[in-house]
Amino acid sequence: MDQDDTLLRARARAFIQTGKLPRSRPERTWGGRGSSASCTLCGSSVSRDELEVEIERPFDGEGAAGGNYHFHLRCFAAWEHECRDLELESSSLVAAN
Repeated sequence: MDQDDTLLRARARAFIQTGKLPRSRPERTWGGRGSSASCTLCGSSVSRDELEVEIERPFDGEGAAGGNYHFHLRCFAAWEHECRDLELESSSLVAAN
């Protein structure tokens, strides 16, 4: 993993912990050509020549607002990886108690 991926994952974890991003899988996921929307994770625009991933998430009661979130593919992967890691950490804590 390179430095950029480490930074993206750290940002994704922080956004999950503060409720700016959901911590669980979305209800729907789409992929396609960028729509010039701002990436929820890095804040940069997803240009028309890039792949954009959009997720739809209803309000989940865990602090994350519902709505649609737009990502660069790499940013989406960082968020998804952190969701999985947090889920595993949570499972490990439950099993230990």
